[in-house]
Amino acid sequence: MKISSSLYLLEIIYRIGLFFHFLKKGRKIPALVISIGNITTGGTGKTEIAVKIAEYLEKCAILSRGYKGKREGLVKSEDGFMDVGDEPVMMNARTNIPILVGKDRVQQAKWAIENLGIQRFILDDGFQYRGLKIDQNILLINGNNPFGNGHLLPCGILREPLSSISRADVVIVTKKRNDEAIETIRRFNQKAPIFFAWYKPKALIDTKGNKMPIETIKNKRVLALSGIADPAYFEDELSSLGADLEPLRFPDHHPFSKKDIEAIKKRSAGFEFIVSTLKDKARLGERLEALFLSIELMIDDGFFEYIPTNIPRMDQP
Repeated sequence: MKISSSLYLLEIIYRIGLFFHFLKKGRKIPALVISIGNITTGGTGKTEIAVKIAEYLEKCAILSRGYKGKREGLVKSEDGFMDVGDEPVMMNARTNIPILVGKDRVQQAKWAIENLGIQRFILDDGFQYRGLKIDQNILLINGNNPFGNGHLLPCGILREPLSSISRADVVIVTKKRNDEAIETIRRFNQKAPIFFAWYKPKALIDTKGNKMPIETIKNKRVLALSGIADPAYFEDELSSLGADLEPLRFPDHHPFSKKDIEAIKKRSAGFEFIVSTLKDKARLGERLEALFLSIELMIDDGFFEYIPTNIPRMDQP
């Protein structure tokens, strides 16, 4: 009872903090800002969608917090996950679009405008960020586990109340179509268009970056290694490719120590392949011989018609 009461108190304190947080007004900059984020603690696939939209736009950069990274600024090819975070490293390896990391994303955006001539920004994981004025809020919801038990952190997986769905300009339900989730979305937001996005296995990439066909793991014994927020979806994708798999899960953003690597190698005895995710590749590097699943984002027709491209005037509210 005491534990439940303490958790409830923490949830109330969290709600009060959110209330004051969202009273803040974002700072307007001379560029288009599109936010991509979620109201849960991860697993919605926002990184893939951030890259997809950034590649659609011209003179665009991605702004990221750089989770647990030590350095701020423009991500470079030599940067590792300890420098700038795993997701920026993964995005930088896949696209030529500038990736900038830092807690103060206003500062990073200004630098990119002045030094790179950037006119459009994708704010990665930006639904709760109040530093910048947002021109379009895209909300992602995991169709496999939309809202958890319906409670805020630390009692559940919600980062803010369900009523915050009302702030979304566009909603994307990812990974699984979910009618109940759509009903909840419509309870709080009747205007935003709702799209469905899913991820199609494209290829397997080895430690050196060489591509292999996805059929490589069909009927093979596979150790499915992951340190992500939604490992079940990754494992289901491997199963759909015909792999005979056994999961080996670590927490999201897990740094994989030397001891971890040694334990994984021992565990992999008897398996024909270790297969992991590209996000995990950013943290594993070349310390482990493995294959990494490359996926392609698929999204309902008509989605890009809702993506603005014009640069808003500074005198617009």
